[in-house]
Amino acid sequence: MSTSAPIPPSTPETCSRSEQSSPRDTWRGRLVEKYRRDHQHPINHALHVGVGWPMVGASLLLLPFRPLWSLGLFLGGYAFMFSGHFLFEKNLPTILKHPSTPFVMAWAVTQGLLARIGLGNAVGVVPSETESKR
Repeated sequence: MSTSAPIPPSTPETCSRSEQSSPRDTWRGRLVEKYRRDHQHPINHALHVGVGWPMVGASLLLLPFRPLWSLGLFLGGYAFMFSGHFLFEKNLPTILKHPSTPFVMAWAVTQGLLARIGLGNAVGVVPSETESKR
């Protein structure tokens, strides 16, 4: 009867550098997981990605030229996104619970996009092996 030794758990000392997850990956992963939990209904997701965030983005671009239009687009974009939460998800928008989360999430998305197009070093992000194989 042969007995095999138990496999020790992976620790930073026993893993190669590529197998270790950095705090940023863990942090970003938690944000993405929270986003997915809070945006499961397809209509809410569409209201965010297809309507609300484009309106907010356009409002930021128009701010120096048309401040009132910018304000209307900004508030309208958030109104669409809030309606998705209240009418379809039946949950409270994250910005009302943690006001900094949308800005942190926007920065995480920006970092990921820059890393994918090869500009990650500009913001201190190097794509993981799974991202670079896509």
